[in-house]
Amino acid sequence: MTHETAEITLMPRGRPGAQRLWAYLALSTVSLINLISFMPKFPKPHEQAWGDAVNYYRMSEQTGAAVENPFALRMLSPWIVHRGNLLTGLSLDVLWVAFTFVVTLATIIVFFEFLRSYLKLQLFTSVLASVALACTFWYAPYAFSNPWLVDPLNNLLYLLAIWFILKRRLIPFAIVIVLGAINKETTLLLAPLYPLMAWTRGRKFRDRDVLGGIGVFVVAISVYIGYRIWAQNLIGGDYGFGAGQSNSGLLDNIRFALNASKGTGQVELFTTFHFFWLIFGYGLYQQYRRYGLRAELLISSVWLFACCLAGRLVATDTPRVFVMMAPLIVALTAVVLDQQRGEGRRLWVGALIFLYIAVNLRIVTGAAVFWIDAVALLIFAALVSFPKTPRRLRSSDFSGFRPHQGTLDVKSS
Repeated sequence: MTHETAEITLMPRGRPGAQRLWAYLALSTVSLINLISFMPKFPKPHEQAWGDAVNYYRMSEQTGAAVENPFALRMLSPWIVHRGNLLTGLSLDVLWVAFTFVVTLATIIVFFEFLRSYLKLQLFTSVLASVALACTFWYAPYAFSNPWLVDPLNNLLYLLAIWFILKRRLIPFAIVIVLGAINKETTLLLAPLYPLMAWTRGRKFRDRDVLGGIGVFVVAISVYIGYRIWAQNLIGGDYGFGAGQSNSGLLDNIRFALNASKGTGQVELFTTFHFFWLIFGYGLYQQYRRYGLRAELLISSVWLFACCLAGRLVATDTPRVFVMMAPLIVALTAVVLDQQRGEGRRLWVGALIFLYIAVNLRIVTGAAVFWIDAVALLIFAALVSFPKTPRRLRSSDFSGFRPHQGTLDVKSS
């Protein structure tokens, strides 16, 4: 007697709308718990602000406040909070916390839709990966702990820009780049990616998408230059482009940034995403094997990594710079983990996400973090190396009944 086994893939119950509703509720719950856990204590939490957040809070008190360079020209987020204060009468602290939470939650939901709608990943993988992004310390919890930053809106605009590039939506991409540059000038680094991606698809410089992308890049730079001139006139100061604090020159700013974090740069870079870096690298390898150098996720990742390296030349916070790669790193990790089908392998995927959350939320600290990363890599290596459950036959799906194999002799009496 022979027995054939077939892998049975369990589909999520309910209609797509109901599935999304439950996913949104789950992501909202995770984000709310993180907010409660990390946000500063009231009353007057702004007195606990540190770093560039102090400048942004002053800018929300007065549009055009003469704070240090380059913070003074990052006006969009402080202006939104300032207008909210004028319209509602709520305190700036309440509005900053609310703004940070709403924008961060919107980013997580957009990321979920990016995985589910664009990359076509399973609901299980999409939800878990979105939770992982929501718990990436430098992406969300850090913003909740210091909620007077422009980073949350910047993260949302970065994610939208990447999605519009992949979907070839030129006009929305242009709007996002211009708004992002007003919020933080580093968004301009994404502008050349659109024509580069378009050229990679067709290998023709006269392609309409290539020319359109170049046009958007020129327009975005022009608009930003005009904005800088207007903003400096409003503030009443002279802020050099690329200059750092105390309005020192670009070269002085680069020297200052490179002198920071000596001997710890690699550690800070690795601990931004921990073992997800290795899964991400394996995902890039898979993209190259399948699509070659035209793989869009590969090109986007390499470009964004180069942008982060350029940003690190003028910034001292390595994790806050490279966390801009979070959507692509977590997305490619999700693409790799989505290949693990079957209930048994899903449990191990869930274990990997749990370990990632544990090290990001500081549940595990000290030397134990190294062992967590090592164990996670061993689990991932085992999932990739060991044979998978035999695939179900393509000719027929499991129906619960065995086909009739004998003969039926009907005799009439």
